[in-house]
Amino acid sequence: MPKRTSTIVRIVQVKGAKLKIKAVKNDGLQEYATIINRGTVAQPMSGWVLASLRGQTFYPFPDDLMLEPGMIVKVQSGQHEPKKEQKNWDLLENLFWTIGQVWNNHSDTAILFDANGLEIDRLSYPHERVKGSSAYRRKILIRHNDGFEIIND
Repeated sequence: MPKRTSTIVRIVQVKGAKLKIKAVKNDGLQEYATIINRGTVAQPMSGWVLASLRGQTFYPFPDDLMLEPGMIVKVQSGQHEPKKEQKNWDLLENLFWTIGQVWNNHSDTAILFDANGLEIDRLSYPHERVKGSSAYRRKILIRHNDGFEIIND
């Protein structure tokens, strides 16, 4: 009898889910990006990636994460202990990325990619502004054996 193995299923954005990058904060040594599901159905996050465009750093979401409608995911980075400030714990998932600084202090763009590497949402700070001729071109995430790469669509 052959040995059974499990396979991780990577899913693109499901119909009825609407994921948005709500905010990026880089307050001193503690940083975070928040993502919310403004849709009406849950979104499996297996294969999804949050990226810093300027720093070319990547956070692959845990394969078992399910972003329920109205739920917020807070992806934290930096050297300080993550703050727990949400009253309704059912609607907040705190995830830790790295103790390193991810988000540029002056400006950066956070991009959320689905399991196929397609751009789902982006948020630039401190505000939207032109950062070269390809600033607003849709991006694609390419997976390599040793990491990720962002290219223009």
